[in-house]
Amino acid sequence: MRRAGGRGTGRLFLFLLCGIIIGTIAGHILSLYVDQPIFTHTVGLGTEAPLKLDMTVFTLILGFTLNINFGTAIGLLIGLVLYFRS
Repeated sequence: MRRAGGRGTGRLFLFLLCGIIIGTIAGHILSLYVDQPIFTHTVGLGTEAPLKLDMTVFTLILGFTLNINFGTAIGLLIGLVLYFRS
């Protein structure tokens, strides 16, 4: 049953996803013009090489990498603030 005054989980996901995408793009553009380590440093989370499962009939390749920079973190926070203000 849905709460009467509640905000949806899908709406939270949408705000966070938009904040992450816009923040990542802004952080990348900012790193091109400002040569400070906080803007140019990117942290990669995930696997270095994808997991490959060869089953003769088909091959399954799984991999996931998430690159986080300063803009991504700021975009995530802005998305949360906008979610709770709406």
